[in-house]
Amino acid sequence: MGSNVIEQPRNQPGTECLEQEAEALRFPGTGQLICYWGALVLLTAASVYLIHLQFAHPGRCVQPANDPFGIVTPPWLMLPVPPLGAIGSLGHAFWQAIRGRQCWKWILAGVAFAGLLASGELLGTCV
Repeated sequence: MGSNVIEQPRNQPGTECLEQEAEALRFPGTGQLICYWGALVLLTAASVYLIHLQFAHPGRCVQPANDPFGIVTPPWLMLPVPPLGAIGSLGHAFWQAIRGRQCWKWILAGVAFAGLLASGELLGTCV
């Protein structure tokens, strides 16, 4: 078979180093790792802010709806669920990342709990 004319000689000094750097940039795991850690850090910062905001302004809870059967969930039972869920899911995502695994489902769970916190703040209610 004929050789490829477009190939450049690899004997030039410095080309091996450039090839290694280009290979490192093209490695798909590096970009995914940066996106994973970036999402984890940003989501943690947003969740911490929303949890702080919820506990800094605790008096904005709406009274529970009247249930004809008398079954009402007390607000003190529901208030800690989104913050604990956000802390738990983000903590598990950090633990998996430190162990070298990328579990996006835990980040999505953290997004869901942060969304609950944010919707409670936007609606002026306690979730």
